[in-house]
Formats: sequence, structure tokens, C-alpha cells
Amino acid sequence: MRAALALLCLAASGAAAAAAQVVDIAWTPEGRFTHMATLAPRELLEVCGKLHRGGRVAWSFEAGAPLPFNIHVHQGKAVVYPARLERATKAQGVQIFDAEPAHCWMWTNTAAEAVKVSVELQQTPR
Repeated sequence: MRAALALLCLAASGAAAAAAQVVDIAWTPEGRFTHMATLAPRELLEVCGKLHRGGRVAWSFEAGAPLPFNIHVHQGKAVVYPARLERATKAQGVQIFDAEPAHCWMWTNTAAEAVKVSVELQQTPR
């Protein structure tokens, strides 16, 4: 399923990525998730998780170079993007889960060298 999700996201992003790191969100008992990765050139990182409708997640990331970033959800054949940045080294926000399918945070390394990415997600009260 993770491979199929990665292929769907590659197609949705229009990126010609060489490889994908797909990470399932594993929440701590406190409702926190952190992840660090190094993306090779043309590689993407996708962090996906499912919450109940109305759930809220405060998110932030830092990257070693400006990267394309988005939050997306697959709703049938459509892909909806609640957030999208063309190139950012850091950003933060709050995502409200308005659909049951998994929401995914995604970064694509379009640089010629490897880039480190650090992600933090925190479930917040409604």
C-alpha cells in the first residue's frame, strides 16, 4: 500500500523523482511525531497519517535548502492541496483533517546535492 501511495503522490506532484521515502506517522502517547531524513537529489519524502475528521495537527519543518513542499490528501481520483509552497527552507502551520483519508506532508529535493529535512507534528485539541 505504501508503494502504491508513493506512486499516486509522484503522479500527483508531477515530479520526476528517482526515489521516494514514504513514512507512516507513528504518534507518541503524547500525540507527537518527529522525523529526520536526508534526501538524495531528485528524491522525495512523504510523511502520511490518518486522523478522525476534525482532528488538528500543528506542523513545522526545516530543510537544509529550499524545497518544494505540500500537504495533500487523496479524495477519490482527486488530489486536494490544503498547503503548497514552491520553495521553502522552513514553515509551520496547523492542518485540520477535513476528510478521513490520510493526509500527507511531502518534500521533493530538486537540488543537485543531498538535503536534510526535519519534521515535527503535534496533535492539538479541537
